[in-house]
Amino acid sequence: MQHRARFLVLDTNGSAWPKVHLPQVAFAGRSNVGKSSLLNAFTGVAGLARTSSTPGRTRGVVLFEWEERFAIADLPGYGFAKVSREERASWGRLVEGYLGGCRFLRKVYILVDARRGPEVEEEELAGFLAAKGVPYRWVATKADKLSMSERRPAVARFGGAPWLEGGGEPLLCSTRKGTGIDLLRRDVHAALAASP
Repeated sequence: MQHRARFLVLDTNGSAWPKVHLPQVAFAGRSNVGKSSLLNAFTGVAGLARTSSTPGRTRGVVLFEWEERFAIADLPGYGFAKVSREERASWGRLVEGYLGGCRFLRKVYILVDARRGPEVEEEELAGFLAAKGVPYRWVATKADKLSMSERRPAVARFGGAPWLEGGGEPLLCSTRKGTGIDLLRRDVHAALAASP
């Protein structure tokens, strides 16, 4: 099946995303988590989301049309982006406005490096989403870098607190090997088909 996708808009100030009236999901994660690579693998469109050796290239909320009836939001990365404190603060306001105010948003996928598990920023994001009543799910990226014996402890790092367990069992994904991409697509389709 073709998963057609195309660029819709880059919103740097919160004026553009409210005009997109399509059911949508969002992908969020640290700047070095492999979000762009995952989005390209997910959509099957090479180069749709720009990948870079320099973390933090996404400068606002990027919306892509997917399958001509849905939208995918690529949120600015955090953690390692080399930007000013003011720019980072403006991203925070933009992202919080989108996550808390988009009535078409069905689910947020929080990307976490499978080798590290959720850190403070991810826990804060999960807590924010839980408080807003926004469904979310953990996606553990770079799963190919884990040995089979390391996978169970890696998954266990996503439990232990309500805002962690609220994201359900993490989806283990690897863009290099294609692991978990079909499962992620099925989860996204189910989220988009759900009633608001």
